[in-house]
Amino acid sequence: MTTKPIAKKLNLPAVKPGYRAQASDTSIETDAFEFALLQQRSNSDRLQMSVTLTQGARQLCLCGLRQTHSSLSETALVQAIAQAFLGDHCPPGFIPTGTEMTWIKDSITLAIQLQNIFADLDIPNYITGGVAAATYGEPRTTFDLNVVIRLSSSQLDPLVQCLESQGFYVPGVEDIRSRRLQTLGITHQETIARADLMLAYTSVLDQAQFNRRRAINIPSRGILYLASPEEIILNKLRWRVQSQSEKQWRDVLGILKVQGQTLDFEDLTNQAEALELTNVLSQAMTEAVL
Repeated sequence: MTTKPIAKKLNLPAVKPGYRAQASDTSIETDAFEFALLQQRSNSDRLQMSVTLTQGARQLCLCGLRQTHSSLSETALVQAIAQAFLGDHCPPGFIPTGTEMTWIKDSITLAIQLQNIFADLDIPNYITGGVAAATYGEPRTTFDLNVVIRLSSSQLDPLVQCLESQGFYVPGVEDIRSRRLQTLGITHQETIARADLMLAYTSVLDQAQFNRRRAINIPSRGILYLASPEEIILNKLRWRVQSQSEKQWRDVLGILKVQGQTLDFEDLTNQAEALELTNVLSQAMTEAVL
């Protein structure tokens, strides 16, 4: 019996000039093949793939820290683990309350926990940043959860009370109350999981972003709301222009390669023009062969 080539089954198109692989050590043909496989996965599948990668990275980090800091007391070791996981965001003197089993819990667990809190308090929200990029595009490790929320002044205290009652460390509340800052950084003490809750403005643009958010069903766990893939592309392009970050560019290419023709290109190009991102979007579409 003759076996058809896998590439034939996946209907891989001929790679066009300008196509760019995600990494310099990956051939263009291999990259195109891998993304053809990713296109066959659902958004929730790719999110779960990212979760598995992040859990593996945390497990390796824990093993490495225990080996390199074997002389530390258990309390000092736990503090070193928190510092490694949280980096510059680690609160002074922070000591996690959980165990190694809770410290490798995934970002879905944190996202579902926050989604339930927001639902109880009637706070509209959507996930953005790396978690959303990995869901729509190339799965990768992510260590922070970025959530945009629409919060009224009367909802701030109930939100903080609810977060603290569920084990979150919530600093900077007065800065949010005074509107000096627009981001509330919170840390779950049992899992060493961190999230940035970013307050949305009340502009027409912000309302449109809420209207375009996508509901992603996580089997047996619940529904999460994510910014649209078009919005993630534009946000990542803005960061790329400002920082020349290769990670932002790789995220953009990953979303374009996976989502392909399902994207709303009219909306994407119109917003890119308004944000003066037309040239960089055109370059990304060329490198993703769109």
